[in-house]
Amino acid sequence: MGRKSLFGIAMVAVLLGACAAAPPVNGEWALMLTAAEGSTSFPITIDTNGTAATASSGDAEFSGTWINGELWLTGDFYVPEAGYSAPLNMTMRVEDGELRGSATWDQFQADVLGQRVE
Repeated sequence: MGRKSLFGIAMVAVLLGACAAAPPVNGEWALMLTAAEGSTSFPITIDTNGTAATASSGDAEFSGTWINGELWLTGDFYVPEAGYSAPLNMTMRVEDGELRGSATWDQFQADVLGQRVE
């Protein structure tokens, strides 16, 4: 086998390995939403398939996108501290092994911080 053939096989193996690796956002996370009015935390499980993203936290279901390293999720979410459910919209990125971003819930703006659950 020539060098070009070996190089070609090696490149295909590298590309297939990269495609098979799960996105860094997939898995279980402990999220904390922090707003001027207070904070709430909850576990969330995130899964992506191509550019589609889904997540769940207890009875709450979220859908959204995973594009260019940015995760966007939306869904109705009950906040026990407030005592009611409202749409939660989150935009996040994985930075240094953490999920970081921003969220809106009802009329409130919040920072998002997620730690991976091991």
